[in-house]
Amino acid sequence: MNYLAHFYLSDYDENLIIGNYIADDVKGKAYLNYPEEIQKGILLHRKIDDFTDSHDIVFNSKGIIRHHQKKYTPVVMDVFYDYFLAKDWEIHSEDELKGFTIFVYKTLFKNLKHLPTKSQLRLSFMAKSNWLYNYRNIKGIDSALTGLSKRTNYENNMAQAHIILKEKEDSLSADFNAFFPELKTFVFDEIKKGTK
Repeated sequence: MNYLAHFYLSDYDENLIIGNYIADDVKGKAYLNYPEEIQKGILLHRKIDDFTDSHDIVFNSKGIIRHHQKKYTPVVMDVFYDYFLAKDWEIHSEDELKGFTIFVYKTLFKNLKHLPTKSQLRLSFMAKSNWLYNYRNIKGIDSALTGLSKRTNYENNMAQAHIILKEKEDSLSADFNAFFPELKTFVFDEIKKGTK
C-alpha cells in the first residue's frame, strides 16, 4: 500500500501516522531509536506491507499490469490502490478526503524532529503538490508516477502507467474492493492488540 492507505489505516493516531510515514526510511532495527509509540507505527507499516505483498488478490492485480510495468509493478500497484481508496473515499470514511489530508500534513509537520532527513524532504514535495488529495484522479496518479519515474535511476515505464490504469481500471478496482476490507480487518486487529 502507498502513503494514503498507510495514513488511513493509522486510524487518526498521530504516532501511528508518523511511524507509518517514516517506516521505509528506517531500516532494520533502527526503529528502536524512536519513541515506543512511533515504533508501533513503523512495525505496523511493515506488517501492512507483508500482508499486502503476500495476498493472492494483490498478486492477481500485479499480474494484470506486470507486462506493462515489469520490475516496478509493486511500486505502481501501491499507487494504483491509493487511487481506488481516494476515488471512493466516502465509502471508507465519514470525513472528507481534503480534511483528512490536511490533518495528516499538520501532524507530520509538527513532528518534523521525528522524521529522518529523507522523510522531511519528501514531505515538502508531498504537501506542496498535495499528493494525497490528488490521488483521487488519474491526472494526479500520472503526476505522482511521472515524478517517481524521474527519481528512479533505472529505466522504467512508470510515466506511462496511467495508460494501463485506464485500460484495466474495472478489473483492478474489483481486486481493490475485495482486498481492502480484509486489510482493514487485519490492521485494526493489530492495533487492538498492540503492534509487537
